[in-house]
Amino acid sequence: MISWIQTYFQKHFRTVFAVLLAVTIVSFIFTIGAAPGIGRAGNKILEQPFFGHNLGNEQEGRRIGNDAQFSAQLRGAYQVSGAQLQEYALSRIAGLALADELHVPAPTEKELGTFIAALPAFKDEQGNFNQPRYKQFEDSLKTSRDFTIADANRVFRDDARIEALGKIVSGPGYVLPSDVAEQLKRADATWSLVTASWDYAAFDAGVQVNDLALQKFFEENAFRYEVPARPKLSVVEFKTAEFLPPTPPSEAEMRAFYEANKARFPAPAEKDAKPVATNASTDDFPKVRAQVEQTMKDLAGRNRASKAANDFTVAIYERKAAANSADLAALVAAQHRAAVQLAPFTFDNPPADRPWLGQYAEQISRLNKDRFFSDPVPSPDGYIVFLWNETLPGYKPMLNEVKDKVAADYKESEKRKRFVEAGKALRAKLQAAAAAGKFEEVAKAEKLATKSYANFSLRQPPQDLPYAAYGALQASLPKGEVSEMVATGDQGVFTYVADKKLPDVSPANPRFAEVQKQLAQYTAAANQSAVLSALVETELKKHAPAKTATP
Repeated sequence: MISWIQTYFQKHFRTVFAVLLAVTIVSFIFTIGAAPGIGRAGNKILEQPFFGHNLGNEQEGRRIGNDAQFSAQLRGAYQVSGAQLQEYALSRIAGLALADELHVPAPTEKELGTFIAALPAFKDEQGNFNQPRYKQFEDSLKTSRDFTIADANRVFRDDARIEALGKIVSGPGYVLPSDVAEQLKRADATWSLVTASWDYAAFDAGVQVNDLALQKFFEENAFRYEVPARPKLSVVEFKTAEFLPPTPPSEAEMRAFYEANKARFPAPAEKDAKPVATNASTDDFPKVRAQVEQTMKDLAGRNRASKAANDFTVAIYERKAAANSADLAALVAAQHRAAVQLAPFTFDNPPADRPWLGQYAEQISRLNKDRFFSDPVPSPDGYIVFLWNETLPGYKPMLNEVKDKVAADYKESEKRKRFVEAGKALRAKLQAAAAAGKFEEVAKAEKLATKSYANFSLRQPPQDLPYAAYGALQASLPKGEVSEMVATGDQGVFTYVADKKLPDVSPANPRFAEVQKQLAQYTAAANQSAVLSALVETELKKHAPAKTATP
């Protein structure tokens, strides 16, 4: 007999919930590495039992992964990492196994309908069940071969059972009234703050550099200056200017190109130009004709340079030339070019005259003695081909080789330390000023930039409130307190609590019951997660492959 949900889908739904299912039906096969997982990894694990399932079976692993992905999306989790999804998939299987053990019944048709209507994927922005969105579901299931109505029905029923299981294993999610009161204070307190920002760049640390200090700093941070292995390269350049067509494009070709790319060629503004009626047509082509011609010539030249560079790499391959060989030199000479040798560089520090080389780290890193030439890659002037010459080994430089960089790093490190220390002293001064009601006066005298934020709660903070100020809110600083300085990249921020009004934290406050319910749900969910995680860990260890003893 067709289930309620299948019947409901087939009778009532006519449009496609494409966004949800398009992602869902993509097959998910988890690989197993050093630790057990879902799917397979070659022939390492032929069978991996897990609560009656074989995680080493490709087909079963795909089904478990698809079910978990679909379930996660129904709950509103559209961006889940592979590791998170794998953990969730295993927890679902463990939860169903525990539900069987505790004889948790399958949901009734009414219970299932209530469960589906409460899923985040089918709610509108107001949190209500969205019938049109739900209607999009049936046709996508009908047309999908990878995820069918039966699959969706299985996931719905399984998830409903797991939710029912949660009410058993998670407990009531009991929270103390004091916990509710603390959360109310944190979330609903009304704050008035003044932030004072200290410009790091303007801070004069007075750092003096000497050889003894530099040597000590260098020895303690030698790893920062190690030079990694890096390739020594040459480049063969195919410049656009060398491949410009001998004849210009025709007038008809330029006109057609202009009409297809008008946005690229705005007409120059003319002085004392008379207003033109909005319905009048103007022909700006003559004004930009020279620009159009040059653009077309450059495009043609770049295309021809690309072809020549590709022909060169094909010739190297077909001739089976070796790295640094006479054959390779002959091929370069036949192109009437030269292999320009580059000074060795690391990807984070490319040559000053060719900074764009840093973007080709991937292509360069693949080069070696056997694969010594790259595919053509764009350059500002056309195209280039990298030729590998040799790989220079990494080494630890002497201090005198990197002295300028070490000195700069030492000065910055010392400045940062002294900035933090000075911030502690300044905070004491600001705290004394706050006690005297002169916080802003003293802050401005110390050349700090101040800004006030009045009467807001953590639930609805000002949009421009500095991130550093949130620490004061989370720490629930009392009225009149000045926070420790929070040092960011370019400034240090002090937060002064000018006023703080606590909410009613008694059960008489309607928010008390609301917050109590939220904390209880969070605690219950954490309890359920802990139970299932423990089951997963125990089951995986039970069937983990035995370790081979080392002779």
